[in-house]
Amino acid sequence: MSNTPTLEQQIATSGLTYGRRHDISYRAGLLIQVFGLALLAVLYPLESPFYTTGIMLFETGVLLSAVYLLVWMRPVKKFIVSSVTIGLVLQVAGYFAAPEQYAGAVMIAGIGLVCVGAAGMVGKEAYCFGYREGWLLAMFGFPIMVLANLVGRENHIFNSLGFSILFILLLSLTGKKLKQPLLSKCSTDVCGSPHQKVY
Repeated sequence: MSNTPTLEQQIATSGLTYGRRHDISYRAGLLIQVFGLALLAVLYPLESPFYTTGIMLFETGVLLSAVYLLVWMRPVKKFIVSSVTIGLVLQVAGYFAAPEQYAGAVMIAGIGLVCVGAAGMVGKEAYCFGYREGWLLAMFGFPIMVLANLVGRENHIFNSLGFSILFILLLSLTGKKLKQPLLSKCSTDVCGSPHQKVY
């Protein structure tokens, strides 16, 4: 019988408050992100004005997952939650307060910061569980989509293809995550222990 402590035992001795309902909420956030990207992948190519519903749903899921993300290094979680929060605030400011000529860029920058948070979370999943989809999303998918829309004009074909790819990758990652038992430890224990990294 292994003497390696379970994740629940590690959490109990770390001083963190994180249980099964937190993990369920984190996974629910991933599901909401998938539904948001599904709407984007379908409605954006059709040039439906309701594609923005997909963006809002995706960002709601990112915020929920960010709040319930479990990482031993608190600065990592603070960075992810801060990126998402600032990104949402920027979008509101871009819509209501920014001068008209800058509003679009401010809102895209806000979406970009939310995607930074999303990339951090899928990167954590890739790091802990070896999910290739997480690496592809974190290193290429989210950054390329954001940068392409920030530095150039909106390209309908590029965005349509990009949203579909993001959806497929996140759907695959989320499917793998949902198959895991709740409170699963990192597959190779690469994340270490809370005693080493909680500060």
